[in-house]
Amino acid sequence: MKLKIVTAAVALFVAAFGQAAHAGQINLVTNGGFESSSYTTNNQFGTGYGGQGVTGWTGGSGYQLYFVGNTGATDSANSQYDSGYDTGLEKFYTIPGSPAGGNYVALDGDASVGGGGSISQTINGLTAGQQYQVSFTWGAGQLQSRSGATVQDMMVSLGSQSFTTSSINVASGGFSGWMTQTFTFTATGASEALTFLAQGTPTGLPPIAALDGVSLVAVPEPGSIALFAAGLGLMGFFYHRRRTTVA
Repeated sequence: MKLKIVTAAVALFVAAFGQAAHAGQINLVTNGGFESSSYTTNNQFGTGYGGQGVTGWTGGSGYQLYFVGNTGATDSANSQYDSGYDTGLEKFYTIPGSPAGGNYVALDGDASVGGGGSISQTINGLTAGQQYQVSFTWGAGQLQSRSGATVQDMMVSLGSQSFTTSSINVASGGFSGWMTQTFTFTATGASEALTFLAQGTPTGLPPIAALDGVSLVAVPEPGSIALFAAGLGLMGFFYHRRRTTVA
């Protein structure tokens, strides 16, 4: 009877910890897949460019493009030129759909255009000193109206901390393919800005960084992981002891 009680208690502990760990994996980013927007067609957005129509996100003063589904190679993202005047300036060369599915944004890495394309979002509910993982899917490409090899990377910031992806070399008119990246940050306050900034060369081509599937989740504390492992070990010990006693 005592063995059953102890085993049940350990099982409850493991279950409770599992629920807590799962709760810690809640994505704190609003609209990380860019599915929610006031735009029904491709659009340029940001400060001074088409407004702020992407739910949860604020576009900077650079060049930010919003693409609905896998239409980046066929339809302009600048409503100013949708009448047919556009010659491909706001379209990608052929780009496969994002692995995250649905819509995505593209940020111009040309620093001469408003300092580079960027988007940001204030993340609330953080705990100072807690580590958080920021994960996202991105790829490097080029607008159709340009030619020439480019180099592109993405700088990601949470508050005052910043990390930068590896620089990607892209052939003229090419696309790097979609890549998944994860960075670990330590929060310094309850609310901090999460920012993505495209950085590319050379100026004028321009290099473009596509972005989708953004998430920010808390990293389980090492002590909690050790406690969870101890709970599993206790369950295994009592299970083995019970089998030995029965045998």
